[in-house]
Amino acid sequence: MMENVFKEDKVKVTGTKGYVQIEDDNGNIARFDGEVCLGRFYAYADSVRWIRHAGEATDKDRLDLIYQATRYGKNCGEKILFFDDDGKVLFETELGLKTEVYWSKTHLVIVAVAVLSLVFPVALLVVLDLVSLMFAIVFASVSALLVSPFLVWGFQIWRFRLTAEGAIITVRPTAGRKYTFPVDDVTRIIRKTKTDSGWEEIKKIRVYTKNRHLPLNDNMTGIEDMDAYFLRHISPDKIITKKRKW
Repeated sequence: MMENVFKEDKVKVTGTKGYVQIEDDNGNIARFDGEVCLGRFYAYADSVRWIRHAGEATDKDRLDLIYQATRYGKNCGEKILFFDDDGKVLFETELGLKTEVYWSKTHLVIVAVAVLSLVFPVALLVVLDLVSLMFAIVFASVSALLVSPFLVWGFQIWRFRLTAEGAIITVRPTAGRKYTFPVDDVTRIIRKTKTDSGWEEIKKIRVYTKNRHLPLNDNMTGIEDMDAYFLRHISPDKIITKKRKW
């Protein structure tokens, strides 16, 4: 249930799990059917029902309300997407709607626990002088080798981010400078999905351009939204989906 009422310039947005209601500053009100999914509201752009309108409502009025509500969602962090009959998101490019994939910083807790559990015994042995210097050096060397993958993962969690804004994709890699490319530069997408209780879940995505490839997995925040973004923007003949039932 969308219990809060949000106002921004010319628009007021309310609604429920089954529809979003938009009112402009002229008092015109329309409802659009849709559904809440993954913390966002997906509305059907053609399902407009005018609750109140001064004079005869036109398609321009419908699109104007959709534009205002989409802009509101972008600026206020309450994402509302309007889909047309072809599955495209209205005003996605014009408003530069942002879709992001990144590692949740909560994963850093796992990294910290793993590193401390490997480093602490070495430090304790050295401080208490319970073993010979040679043994401590060997033990420390082995611990360093075991710790290094976690440190690399921690750096990746802290740094990596893939952002699609309109038709432009920006990548902040684990190492190196940020770079951008248009979505049209994507040459191939490989999706790996799993069916669970009749629902298809995205597990992995590999994005290929002429010079690079980007691996994404379901441990990352936002992978579902990015998968939907690619399905909207990439030609179906460039997308390969590998399904498994378990």
